[in-house]
Formats: sequence, structure tokens, C-alpha cells
Amino acid sequence: MAAVIFDSENFRKLYPAFSDEVEYPDELLEEYFSAAESFVGNDGNSFAPYDPSRKVFLRKRLLDLVMCHLLTLDKMPNGPVGRVSSATQGSVSTSFDLLKTNSFIGDWWAQTKCGAMYWVLTARYRIGGRFYGGSNYHPWG
Repeated sequence: MAAVIFDSENFRKLYPAFSDEVEYPDELLEEYFSAAESFVGNDGNSFAPYDPSRKVFLRKRLLDLVMCHLLTLDKMPNGPVGRVSSATQGSVSTSFDLLKTNSFIGDWWAQTKCGAMYWVLTARYRIGGRFYGGSNYHPWG
């Protein structure tokens, strides 16, 4: 399988929040692409297919989503995480809640829109059992 080549111009078009070339220079984006490769892989051993000749671009989409997720988390390191679940005006009170998944890792991905989309798109690689076909003869049924 082919490897995805990072294209900073395309990434900036897909995610305009990171289009400022001064705040997000190409070198920084390339570093985040390298980090995204650690999550998804970018060679023949990756779980996500990528074959431009057959118009299969899942690995590229996942790499972009991981980059977006990591950049978004770094963009607001001290801000609240999650969605607002309740708010009060008198004596100002706000509480936040993550989208609930069935795992701690899923909760980490659910902190951003890009991470939540990554989590949903990779569900097919995480859920379900395995079926091992074969004919096992047993004399009593």
C-alpha cells in the first residue's frame, strides 16, 4: 500500500482553524502529522486502507482527523474539556460533560469534533468478535 504524503495546503483548506501560517507553520504541522502517524500508521501495516488508484482515502482522512484533534487540544490546553451540561447565572456555575463512550480512550477522543469523528470512523476496527470458520465434527452433534 502507498503511504500518505502530507500536504499542508490541503490540510489548511479542510481545517481553516489552522490556516494561519504564522501560528501554524508547515514545520509544526509536519510534526503533528508525524504524531498522527503514530496513532494510525502510514505503511502497509496500517489498519486503515489507502489506495489512491482505487479512490480509497480512509487513512488520509484519519491522519487529518488525528492532527486536527491534537492541534485542537494543544490550542486550548487550560480550557474546559467537553460540552456544557449545565450552567447557572447567579453566582456563575458551569459544568462540563464529555460525550460518553464505553472506554477511557474513547472519552479522550470525544473531547473534540475531529476526535469524535475519528472514534466513530475507526469503530469497525474495534468492535465485534472474530469468526473462525471451519468444520468441527463432533459425533454427538
